[in-house]
Amino acid sequence: MTKIKISEVFRTTGQPTITYAKRENGINELQIQSVLNSGGRLCLLTGPSKTGKTTLYKRVIQEINKKPLTIRCDNQLDPESFWKQALETIDFNRISSIVNDKSGEISGEITGKFGWAWLANLIGETKVGVKGSMSESEIREKILAKASPQHLIPILKFCPIVLVVEDFHYLTSECQQTIFQQWKAFIDEEVSVIVVGTTHHAFDLARANKDLVGRIVHIETKAWTPKDLSSIVNQGFEHLGIQDSLSTISTTISNSAVGLPIIVQDVCSTLFTQKGIFEIEKDSGITFGKSDVFQALHSVALTSYSQHLTPYNRLANGPRKKARKYNTYELILMCFAKDPVMSSLDRHEIDKRLKELSTKETLPPAQSINSTLNALENFQSSNKLELLEWSLSDQKLYILDLTFLFYLRWKEPVQHNKPQTLRELFTTLFNFEITFKSSSS
Repeated sequence: MTKIKISEVFRTTGQPTITYAKRENGINELQIQSVLNSGGRLCLLTGPSKTGKTTLYKRVIQEINKKPLTIRCDNQLDPESFWKQALETIDFNRISSIVNDKSGEISGEITGKFGWAWLANLIGETKVGVKGSMSESEIREKILAKASPQHLIPILKFCPIVLVVEDFHYLTSECQQTIFQQWKAFIDEEVSVIVVGTTHHAFDLARANKDLVGRIVHIETKAWTPKDLSSIVNQGFEHLGIQDSLSTISTTISNSAVGLPIIVQDVCSTLFTQKGIFEIEKDSGITFGKSDVFQALHSVALTSYSQHLTPYNRLANGPRKKARKYNTYELILMCFAKDPVMSSLDRHEIDKRLKELSTKETLPPAQSINSTLNALENFQSSNKLELLEWSLSDQKLYILDLTFLFYLRWKEPVQHNKPQTLRELFTTLFNFEITFKSSSS
């Protein structure tokens, strides 16, 4: 019998296939497909890191038989270098192979051999300074010397290519404003674009440009619900023919993964690899218990997210300028590790959890807690950290990186936890309820 590779079922890198799960009955996939099919619209795909934005748009582009042309942003790009980066990555041989494939389609009004001369002809040779007989490389240099969206539009309009702008939030606000204004040309030519970022600020800029009103679809990916995450576990285990205790395993993993599909994939893969299993025959009869799941969760926290160790230690130690009576910084972090796991804590919830964590002698007074919360921004800035945010107006403490929340919860093995009551013991072992509060709530 053919063996199945675990790495092909539970993908921790690349695009999942067997375990690709659609959230909320696939509403996000339908929204993106609608944008791309309608033409002349801007799809703003935003949300926290690791919530599956890239996996989502790649799946949709693949389903409509197209390929992404990706621009990756940073704060060094200006508008001209932004468009130049996209043009530099164009491979006309690749475009030809896509079009020649039975799944590719090309507009009937375009003929000729794909290449820089073909593009110059579409744009208008005089507009790009092409004179007489010039080589492909010479024409390419002419176009790249004055890169603009007008040079890119013909390729996007007539070829099975979709422009995707990743990490748009890294661009300076001035560069963002200019590019949004230039997108008017895309609207006029009925070319749709996907813009990906980790915040909603791009949407604010787009609304400020009246030419884009009615042409923007904003899709925000939030932390996944345990129900949607369990689909990943179920699909993978059912493909492998493993049904024993699946409901318990699925519930435990999906409730412990802090709303991130990448963690579910990693934990499921680790369940097998920690037993030395890298490929398996279907219906092999292998079984897993809760202790295996807990061990996998702890292992993933210490391996895949070990980069959080140093930031955690810095935050836990706080500004050690003088001896402190209370370990307030560390205790506040520990509040996030208690059940139910939450990505934000109200001020009264912090007090409640601190009382459960501390003895009378170690419980920080309100003044110490307030001082720590108010100093978080400056302390993190001086240490180049962006993990927590205290909102004075909301009286709420947020974790900005959900993988850090996962690390806080699982950096210690479960058996090392020492609940104070029998009720806490059962909560720790059997009820990993996760509640996510958005910053807008």
